[in-house]
Amino acid sequence: MARRSLSQNKWYSAITIIGLTTALTVVLLIGLYINNELSFDRFNQKADRIYRINSDISFSLQGLQTAAAPTPLGATLKRDFPEVEEAVRLGKYQSCLVKSTHENIREQAVLLADSTLFNVFTLPILAGNPTTALTQPNSVVITERIAKKYFGSTNALNKVMIFNNKESKQVSAIIKDIPAQSHFQADFILPLWETNNAKVDKWGNHIFNTYILLRPGTNPQAVEAKFEKILQTYMDPALRRFFNTSLAEARKQGNYFRYSLTPLTDIHLHSARAGELMPNGSIEYVYIFTGIALFILLIAVVNFINLTTARSIKRAREIGVRKVLGSNRIGLISQFLSESLLIAIISMLIAFVMVLVLLPFFNSLTAENLSGFDLLNIPNTAGLLLFTALIGIMAGVYPAFYLSSFQPANAIKGTVGSLPNGQNLRSSLVVFQFAMSVLLIIATLLINQQLRFIQGKNLGFEKEQIIILKTAEVPENQLRTFKEIALQNSKVKAATISSFLPVTSERNGDYWYPEGQTDQKYSVTMQEWEVDEDYLTTYKMTLLQGRYFVKGQVADSGRVVINESAAKQLGYKQPVGKTIHKQGGELLTIIGVVKDFHYESLRTKIEPLCFMLDADIVSGKNTDALSLRLETEDMASSLAALENKWKKVAPGQPFEYAFLNESFDDMYRAEQRVQVLFTGFTTIAILISCLGLFGLATFTAEQRTKEIGVRKVLGASVASIVTLLSRDFLKPVLVAIVIATPIAWYIMNRWLQDFNYRIEIEWWVFALAGMLAVGIALITVSFQSIKAALMNPVRSLKSE
Repeated sequence: MARRSLSQNKWYSAITIIGLTTALTVVLLIGLYINNELSFDRFNQKADRIYRINSDISFSLQGLQTAAAPTPLGATLKRDFPEVEEAVRLGKYQSCLVKSTHENIREQAVLLADSTLFNVFTLPILAGNPTTALTQPNSVVITERIAKKYFGSTNALNKVMIFNNKESKQVSAIIKDIPAQSHFQADFILPLWETNNAKVDKWGNHIFNTYILLRPGTNPQAVEAKFEKILQTYMDPALRRFFNTSLAEARKQGNYFRYSLTPLTDIHLHSARAGELMPNGSIEYVYIFTGIALFILLIAVVNFINLTTARSIKRAREIGVRKVLGSNRIGLISQFLSESLLIAIISMLIAFVMVLVLLPFFNSLTAENLSGFDLLNIPNTAGLLLFTALIGIMAGVYPAFYLSSFQPANAIKGTVGSLPNGQNLRSSLVVFQFAMSVLLIIATLLINQQLRFIQGKNLGFEKEQIIILKTAEVPENQLRTFKEIALQNSKVKAATISSFLPVTSERNGDYWYPEGQTDQKYSVTMQEWEVDEDYLTTYKMTLLQGRYFVKGQVADSGRVVINESAAKQLGYKQPVGKTIHKQGGELLTIIGVVKDFHYESLRTKIEPLCFMLDADIVSGKNTDALSLRLETEDMASSLAALENKWKKVAPGQPFEYAFLNESFDDMYRAEQRVQVLFTGFTTIAILISCLGLFGLATFTAEQRTKEIGVRKVLGASVASIVTLLSRDFLKPVLVAIVIATPIAWYIMNRWLQDFNYRIEIEWWVFALAGMLAVGIALITVSFQSIKAALMNPVRSLKSE
């Protein structure tokens, strides 16, 4: 019966299924994304007992919220606190060149770890001894994928790998590939204890991420409460020794020192601190996309209801005849619910196929590796069946009760009316639909505007046509040689060797003091960038005062160039000629001030920074990074020419480079993905809302058929009738605009607060969104309004 009813109303069935299928496709895609985000780190068998120690520090009233902890903290907690069963430190390591059969391969996923790694995290060992794997010098733990890549199989235990053309490391263990749903990734794990940073066992060094495994039944809040004892016992002596102040005195001056615990399973979505091992997700985006999925689904359900009620007059006689022939109301309700369930099942099946088709594109947008077949495991399949049934019932219950309430006599004559407040309910549903659509339109406009603002903002330097060569493994002096050879190319306008670049990366900072001051209240946390004499020229930065380093002037190695923010925090209005120093360090003379430039995301404000002329960089012994500024219309040919020169200077070293502007764009990749997704979801929400409005227009036109006929007989024009019908539909749309505007302003203002440099929300955004909503509504309604107005009045009056 349900199938016959749908086949007899192909147009209605097609429109309904298209709307519901589209919504369910979006829901399933977002559901896969959210399920993936919520599953991070849950593969660890002891996940409920693993916590990371965070550090919140404010010194000289300059705050730092970091995922790193003091170097000795983990071992101290294990020794002093019986609640702590184990501790492990993890740290990021620079990329390495690993020698394969025919070439050196750049490997990025390199991690440092203590030997207790396998006691805390679930990383199954395929070969080797987990107890000793990270205790042996010059050893490396590799993943199954790497073993197959370099040795052809997992039979790689005790084999030797060459790192950076000079370091031999023996494979001490092979582990299964780390799941993608982990807040850290690694293909190579090196012993942390071998690094120089690990040997500097100071309480002021926040370098590594520290994790503790609590004993079963331990209350983490009780452990956090004991951290004050750690501060008093270990941090207070450190402050007295290095800064001539006590913990109590520092706190009196407004500073703070705190340690806290983050559950392992909360790190990915609830932590965005400095020093994260990888970029994390955001619980805000999970909430946003969950809301979008629910809104789009509800919009589709509302369409179902509106389209069904719009068909009510056409089905009235059928219902009347069935009642006369003995059908009771329960039987009719069952029939209508079965129709809606059948539509829901068909829509879900088509949506599943659409997910499989669209998933590669969706993965490219979200930078995930989701699989549609995850929906087919037993729990998810059961959930989908229940969800489908729920959608069918939600969409069909109101129309079922509405249609089955018709009186037989009225139904057969075609004089059925509406349920009490039925019109108000349908108008309210349209208000809801368009409120969500207007909210999404406003959000999309503001996201686009903020990203354009970021991309067009003056950064304080020029980032176009600068390439960065990865040169960490180049032998001494060869980089300097290549720099000089590269400058002989007419397309290379400038070149510089430096330790840091003006994009987000690991930084090097310390406490600096104005001349004559040693009290910590005068200290300034300042970035220290080791550069050569061509850095400002290459990046085209602006010198405001004094001068920059001069080539060949040896004395400049004892001088610094600072930025505007450093001058302000040091309290110098005319800083040139003044001196600064570290605690116990030599005095360095300020010779110049550069205009502030953005070297981090525009989410963060510009911090104090100083340039230091480094002798090893000038000579080429320090080979951190080489930046080349090119001016060419044929970038491919210019790069090929540089590569040829590179192979002569550094044979065996891959010519690896990155464009600075692309590295800058990477800082806003998450926002760009949100922009694309919001635009897509907004378009879908509008299209589905239009279907709902079309359904309501159809319903209203059929209800007012006789009225329209009478008006035409009395001389009403087509234009006046179209205006009459359209006017009623604009009311709920205007109400939707009024409701959506303040909600959108609040949500987007919260989002923009994450940026230190942001646009202001202007009135025209809301006006444009409102005009778009009104225009879309008018276009949608006009078809049915014109069709009703053009109907022959004789035919309209005969319907009575």
